[in-house]
Amino acid sequence: MANPKQTFEVELGTDQMAFIRSMKDKYDIVDESKTLRVVIDYLIGAKGVHDEVFEKRRCYRCD
Repeated sequence: MANPKQTFEVELGTDQMAFIRSMKDKYDIVDESKTLRVVIDYLIGAKGVHDEVFEKRRCYRCD
């Protein structure tokens, strides 16, 4: 059974949204919200990658 969902506004850059849409299309996921939930669910379950994901500073848009 699916968990109740809450609406949460997220600001994404053009390239980030393009990535979410490309994964949605590639894997035939129902919508962009579900695609982002898939990523979050992966991170919840894959505790061994948290440092790799969250400790490293990334800025693909900075000068």
